[in-house]
Amino acid sequence: MNAIAGTLTMRRFSTRIAHVAVLLTISALIFACDRTDRKPAVPEKVTIAYSATTAAALAEIAQVKGYFLQEGVEVTPILHPYGKPALEDLLAGKADFATVAETPVMFAILRGEKISVISTIQTMDSNSAILARRDSAILTPGDLKGKKIAAILGTTSEFFLDSFLNINGISRKDIEVVNLEAQEMTDALDHGDIDAISIFAPYLAMTQKKLGDRAIMFQDKNIYRSFNIVAQQKFIRKNPETVRKMLRALIKAEEFVRGNPAEAQQIVADFIEIETSIVREFWVDAQFAVTLSQALLLTLEDESRWAINTGLTEAREIPNYLDFIYLDGLKSVKPQAVSILK
Repeated sequence: MNAIAGTLTMRRFSTRIAHVAVLLTISALIFACDRTDRKPAVPEKVTIAYSATTAAALAEIAQVKGYFLQEGVEVTPILHPYGKPALEDLLAGKADFATVAETPVMFAILRGEKISVISTIQTMDSNSAILARRDSAILTPGDLKGKKIAAILGTTSEFFLDSFLNINGISRKDIEVVNLEAQEMTDALDHGDIDAISIFAPYLAMTQKKLGDRAIMFQDKNIYRSFNIVAQQKFIRKNPETVRKMLRALIKAEEFVRGNPAEAQQIVADFIEIETSIVREFWVDAQFAVTLSQALLLTLEDESRWAINTGLTEAREIPNYLDFIYLDGLKSVKPQAVSILK
């Protein structure tokens, strides 16, 4: 990213942080006015590193609606454009929780990091896609051979790209992979610096809108993707009740989304500062639920196998991911949401 782009990015996130501060004030007022919920005199203070995307909707709604406060937790947000840098904040000790897709979690665990998923908060089978320029002579998946394709390395963007190529009989050696940040991809594709991108929501919809008919999209709904909230294992051991409070707040957000989809969409759009129409488009296929499912476990194992076989990690064995999923918290507050088999 050049200096100008970096400055613009920093300005945008500074604006976001200021905007979130206003939302936190509103949350505090909601909390003060709500006399029906149990409220401790002094809320616990935690920090969440947010992926400021539609996938983190439940956490964003819990923040704005004051559900964390109602459960006795005061949350300081740190906003990032996607999940990988949010997870890096967690690993660096700058945050207590992070919202992130499963792929960066998998890579961190393969590196030896001691983190655990406390809940999945969103699943979607159409969140990721390959978006290509038609004028790069790309009309079918096979046309991707020999092209320059951008991906965010170490994320679901890279995993989706490799999986899609494999399904369509294309080797990674047949393309040129360019490592870009999510917020750089739209302009890079629009300017013709690359031929295609492997990207996720909301950047997918934003890029589609900008390129219009100049772009063609390829998806595969058999490639599962989850979005999760994670914490350091040492934090979980020391603060199990805090984890339960966080989960109860997220469950309240889940119930709110179910009963108030339009308002929920507006809250998310305001929180991450994108058009409501883009959030609405994403919402159609997304499942917002606080769960721990067998699909998460299998996906972590599948992605580990991919990372090992492609040489993207020094690890040579697939971990026992049951050691990296914290079941007790969700079992204690919503046992029916846990379907992982031990």
